[in-house]
Amino acid sequence: MAAETQTVTEQPIAEHHDSVGSVLEFNGQMVLLTWVAFGIAAALLAKLLWKPILNFVEARENEIKSALDDAQKARQAAAEADAKAEQTITQAKTEARQLADEQAAIARQHIVRMEEEAREAIAQKKREAEEQLRNEREAALLRLNERAGAEIAQALERMLPGMLTEAQRQSYQEKIAADIRFN
Repeated sequence: MAAETQTVTEQPIAEHHDSVGSVLEFNGQMVLLTWVAFGIAAALLAKLLWKPILNFVEARENEIKSALDDAQKARQAAAEADAKAEQTITQAKTEARQLADEQAAIARQHIVRMEEEAREAIAQKKREAEEQLRNEREAALLRLNERAGAEIAQALERMLPGMLTEAQRQSYQEKIAADIRFN
């Protein structure tokens, strides 16, 4: 039994060695079939898998190029918008300065005109006041002359009682008032 066991176990090992050797042996038919299988697999993969992958990669590449072009255009548009905004701001500042200068000039002209009008109004008031003062002075002098003439006539009448008629007294009074000037 021990001898049987030994041959049984040696036999499968030997068969095993034979089958391993046959797998590793060069077999032309097997190489040909492997190459044919590889070619079929490569053709199927190229047709069914490789072309869609390449198409997907190409489409993705085109999308990326388009996105980069759009980004470049957006950067350029943003730069142009910034330049235009800066130009608009500069122009607005210039216009604001010009408008402020114009308004300041108008204000200065208005001030000068108001000063001239005020001077003219003051000069007119001064002329009117001088005219009124002159008129009042003349009126006061006239009243003073008349009063002085009346007082002189009364003094003459007291000095010469009953010698002057009313017409003479009036005549003397007017002559005396005309002769007396309080200037």
